[in-house]
Amino acid sequence: MTSPAPSTEATSGALAARLWREYVAPKWRRLSVAVVLMAITSAAAASYAAVTKYSLDLVAERDPRVLTLVPLLIIAAAAVRSVSLYYQLLITNGLALKIMQEVQEAMFARLMQADYARIAGESVGSLVSRFTNDVNLLRESLVRGANNLIRDVMTVIATLGVMVWLDWMLTLLIVLVYPIAFYPVVKIGQRLRRVSGEAQIQMGAVTSFLEESLSGARMVKTYRLEERETERANASFLERFRLSLKLFSGKARVDPILEIAGGAALAGVIAFAGWRTIEGAATVGDLVGFVAAIGVMAPAVRAIGTLSAVAQEGFAALDRIFSVMDEAPAITDSADATPLENVKGHVALENVEFRYATGATALNGASLQAAPGEMVALVGPSGAGKSTVLNLIPRLYEATGGAVTVDGRDVRDVAIDSLRAHIATVSQHVILFDDTVRANIAFGRLDATDEEVEAAAKAAAAHDFIMRMEGGYDAPVGARGERLSGGERQRIALARAFLKDAPILLLDEATSALDAESERQVQTAIQRLSQGRTTLVIAHRLATVRHADRIYVFDAGKVVETGAHEALMAKGGLYAELAKLQFREG
Repeated sequence: MTSPAPSTEATSGALAARLWREYVAPKWRRLSVAVVLMAITSAAAASYAAVTKYSLDLVAERDPRVLTLVPLLIIAAAAVRSVSLYYQLLITNGLALKIMQEVQEAMFARLMQADYARIAGESVGSLVSRFTNDVNLLRESLVRGANNLIRDVMTVIATLGVMVWLDWMLTLLIVLVYPIAFYPVVKIGQRLRRVSGEAQIQMGAVTSFLEESLSGARMVKTYRLEERETERANASFLERFRLSLKLFSGKARVDPILEIAGGAALAGVIAFAGWRTIEGAATVGDLVGFVAAIGVMAPAVRAIGTLSAVAQEGFAALDRIFSVMDEAPAITDSADATPLENVKGHVALENVEFRYATGATALNGASLQAAPGEMVALVGPSGAGKSTVLNLIPRLYEATGGAVTVDGRDVRDVAIDSLRAHIATVSQHVILFDDTVRANIAFGRLDATDEEVEAAAKAAAAHDFIMRMEGGYDAPVGARGERLSGGERQRIALARAFLKDAPILLLDEATSALDAESERQVQTAIQRLSQGRTTLVIAHRLATVRHADRIYVFDAGKVVETGAHEALMAKGGLYAELAKLQFREG
């Protein structure tokens, strides 16, 4: 799924004002120091023109101070400029990096609070791109903005001041020529914002594709899909090239425009100043000093001109970043929500309906009951709505009709944190983080002691294999638990659930991808874990749920059969048909 397009409603001014208000203004002290250093740097640069005029006037007068004083002045100006420039760059880059850190923290915190459906609805690669590509573009824009918009503008102002001192009539010529060139430069920058937004979305798609393809290398090689994946990659890279080239071609128009403006200004200055010098209205020192001033000012003007294109890239990135921060979760605590306490574990769905944002119906009037301590199984064809039920109980999704209740209370009326504190989940696709075994088990309860972690591992039949690992409980599991087998990962997940010790347990095909021995070990652990807990279990292997207290058979979002295994087999309906299919396939 592609990521949402960036908003087109936020203007550059509104984005800049918000960035200033929320992230830049609180750092005004450091920014003030940077501005002072920029002013010193600009003044030192502009002084070169004045020193040049002074030195030529001394040469014309055959004054020996040109051999002593002038070199000292130039060295002093260079020293002041280099020192102030160094510390100014340290401060401005430090500020930009600090702002980037805060932006990343705020964006990640918002995503962690976002609805599960929102996170699942955008590819991982696209989300990662917001934290990498978008943030890097914003950082570059901030650094360039600080340097070009403040320091270079100060340099232009300081140089214009020297020019006025040298010859106000020539300065007027410069002031008239350069602004004419800036109109097309600004228009180019505005067009680049849309292209930059497209490029950032496409970069997210490239990141997502690379993550999918490289993580699926085993399947790619087994099915001999190398050529196909290479073609897909080439198409993504070609599109990236097309958009990047479009951006660069737009930026490339800026320098020629400013080059023409600078050349026209220099030609006019030399012609006009030469005439005034011949007429005796100005000295050769004035002329050369003025040309030196243009030499100092021209790079600053060019940098300011290219800033528009860079800024528009930054605004496109900032728009995407703020769009994430501004997304309000749809599933929140109601104003009168109260904690869920003393949970016994009675779970019920009452005529529940659920439709996805796309309009597809997952549940259509489904009802079920799970009494405290019961094991209730949900079976049925793929896409029948079973996993949706397990997502509705902890309010990862919100029912669009009917009610989901725990101990008779609608889950929409209780505090979400307290609801989820009483629910443990184990799924087919175990999520392990690139950390130690101990840390991954302790996610079940972060304040657990080492003894409690080990006790949970023993209950999940995980302690023995953990102790065989180098490092034991301190052994790293690797990215996504790659250092563990499927059965070992499942037992780590079960240990996590044991440690949480929640009264409601949700099992989503926890044994479907295991070999026979691993399944036996995991099933034994599940039987221990489910004792005394309300357990809702999804399983395609019906042999794993035949001892459930009650089985609900789902089809097309509805409960079509209910009963114990023997009764459902005797009935000869959908459950019996699924069981016979499995028997024949086995």
